[in-house]
Amino acid sequence: MNLYLRLLGYLRPYRVRMAFAILCMVVYSFTSTIQIKLVEPFTSLMFSRPVTQAAPAATGQPSAAGSPMAGISLPAIPIATPHGLTSFQAWWHHWLFDVRRLVAFERLCMVILGLFLFKNVADYIGSFLSVTVEQAAMRDVRRDLFHHLQSLSLSFYHSRRTGGLISQMTNDVEALRSALAAGISNLLKDGLTLIGALTLVFLASWRLALMSMLILPPAALVLVTIGRKMRKRSGRAQERMADMTGILQESIAGVRVVKAFHMEAFEERRYEEANTGYFHAFVHLRRVSAAAKPFSEYAIILVAVAIAWLGAREIFDQHSLPPERFFTFVTALLLTISPIKSLSEVNSTIATGLGAADRVFGLLDTPATITDVPDAPNLAALGDAIVFDHVKFAYETGDTVLHDVSFLVPRGHVVALVGASGAGKSTTLDLLARFHDPTGGAVRWDGADIRGVSVASLRAQLGIVTQETILFHDSVRANIAYGVQATPQEQVEAAARAAHAHEFIARLPQGYDTVIGDRGVRLSGGERQRLAIARALLRNPPVLLLDEATSALDTESERLVQDALERLMQDRTVLVIAHRLSTVQHANAILVFDGGRIVQQGTHDELVAEAGGAYRRLHDLQFRD
Repeated sequence: MNLYLRLLGYLRPYRVRMAFAILCMVVYSFTSTIQIKLVEPFTSLMFSRPVTQAAPAATGQPSAAGSPMAGISLPAIPIATPHGLTSFQAWWHHWLFDVRRLVAFERLCMVILGLFLFKNVADYIGSFLSVTVEQAAMRDVRRDLFHHLQSLSLSFYHSRRTGGLISQMTNDVEALRSALAAGISNLLKDGLTLIGALTLVFLASWRLALMSMLILPPAALVLVTIGRKMRKRSGRAQERMADMTGILQESIAGVRVVKAFHMEAFEERRYEEANTGYFHAFVHLRRVSAAAKPFSEYAIILVAVAIAWLGAREIFDQHSLPPERFFTFVTALLLTISPIKSLSEVNSTIATGLGAADRVFGLLDTPATITDVPDAPNLAALGDAIVFDHVKFAYETGDTVLHDVSFLVPRGHVVALVGASGAGKSTTLDLLARFHDPTGGAVRWDGADIRGVSVASLRAQLGIVTQETILFHDSVRANIAYGVQATPQEQVEAAARAAHAHEFIARLPQGYDTVIGDRGVRLSGGERQRLAIARALLRNPPVLLLDEATSALDTESERLVQDALERLMQDRTVLVIAHRLSTVQHANAILVFDGGRIVQQGTHDELVAEAGGAYRRLHDLQFRD
């Protein structure tokens, strides 16, 4: 219940429109009830003769012997004005019955047409407004989900499958929409219609109504049981859908590797297993939900047949129930079939939605580990130095990556981080960008712990080129100017020239307007890397973080980009990770990482001179020839 109330909380901004939608639904339900009441005057006009309509022989009017009804005597059931009626009821009785039968029938037809027109207009407006509110609420849910995903740290994404997150943003939100729509429209409109119909059922004959109620409590108990099983099995089906979406996303994103290793058949088997798992989960789900509709329908038919038999006894044997009232009773009882069937499906739909709500709100409740402290100030430009002060870091799994790392990066200096893969170099840069927070020690910016300033102002000071080049399915210009609003074309071209990317961009079909495809698949590895460098350079940051920035370049491209980087490094603070020692020989300081610790530091010449040192071994391996 708390989950559903939380979901309904998304309707609060649209409460005025929702109120009008509810009003229209109330009108719809009220007119649906009123139309049942018209059955009684309709049957009275068709099958009885009012006392105000005298026989032809008594009034001296012409005989109707020539008419098709000649020789047929209708039962003379008086419809005199009853005592104790309200003024409206008395007016209605006079207006409808104190006239000729044909005139009364014409008036009743006009009332029926007007009532149905009013009912259907209210139904249309209510449905339109409820759909608008429902979609607006789902838009807000998707917005909150996406906003929250942007606030979560990298460690969260390292522990989740991309396909599973996509499934929560799509399939689970759609299940929420269905549950909300069922709650807004079906539960309210059909519920009110059912209440109105049951009211007329009891007013027509309380004895027959009580008989019809005998089977409802057992039916309701069965439907509740079905709803509980629905919620549980719906969760399993959504999990299988997430698995299937995850495999699909991975196989598409890694299609080059799949084809290179000739693993198409393996991926097909893996997808087929997930696909079959979803098939079985969904079939089990539908097997339970399918029982609700036929069970409720058969229960209503069982009640209707029993009531028809009892009603016939009261009409023909006991003469205690007028036929027109029995018609009203049967019509009202039949009207309950549709809302009961709908409400039985609402139960399963809401159960499915609550299963999705568990996952959606569970994701929304996942705490963001990288947040601003209250009233966090903006970070000023670097004036002195960046200091790693006895920094330690371990992932949630307990694996320690950095052990007591301390070093100084003076303003305007270039500091290189070298070492074997997995030594902790990339994690060190991630801590400076606050993709993670250290589990011990602190990273200081001019003496201030970076955890005490706003994340946005910190990252605005940094230009980052990651080891994995990430580009977007957009134009070259948009990728270079990513994060820099309203950038003139001249500045985009200047950044591209500095990264030695302008030449190959000019050869593209539409130049800077060429769309480069998902993750830049239309470009070579070296071209993608140069675009990423141009993107970082366009921001003109005071601090550059280069994680293998030249790793994807051939020798010629590496030389050109290295020249550009050396010019741009002037008067900037740079932390650069490189496996090729030739790219860091001119750094002000080189830190050698091994097993999450700094085992050596110094200039290139100083470290090469240390015989038997880790840097000397790396140098000899790369420059042996």
